[in-house]
Amino acid sequence: MPDTKITNGNNLGFWVHEIYMQLAYCYIYDELIKPQYSIINKDDMLYSIKFHIDGYSTGIMSLGWENYTNSQSDKQMIILVLQSVKTNLQNKGAIITITELQAIPTQDDHFKTYYRDPFPTYQLIKIVDALIEIIQGDWTSTNYSMDIEYK
Repeated sequence: MPDTKITNGNNLGFWVHEIYMQLAYCYIYDELIKPQYSIINKDDMLYSIKFHIDGYSTGIMSLGWENYTNSQSDKQMIILVLQSVKTNLQNKGAIITITELQAIPTQDDHFKTYYRDPFPTYQLIKIVDALIEIIQGDWTSTNYSMDIEYK
């Protein structure tokens, strides 16, 4: 399983296995697609996120949000999206069920074979928290390895 460095343009970020970032993107996409979030390049951003969800970016996954969040209001909107994703994950309880994981729409066949056990929500929340810090400009690491405990 390849690792990817998730940064937002200035090399500050974290390393994470792509399969976990792909899962995080699933929940981000489900929230961002809602009509209450207005971002100038929202359709392009959704297309990019869906590209990752469908597994087309293996080995080259990146955040790339600086291309879609050109204004401070766009960044604030993304922070709101991520905070809602975090709340939604917290409301699921301790785990994301196998049934839910298997129901995630993706064209990536590997995704469904990997997620055959419940996934601990707090592990996904770690990724979302890091993304919030990156967008807010509070993240300071250039080489942090996000250890996700699964299976």
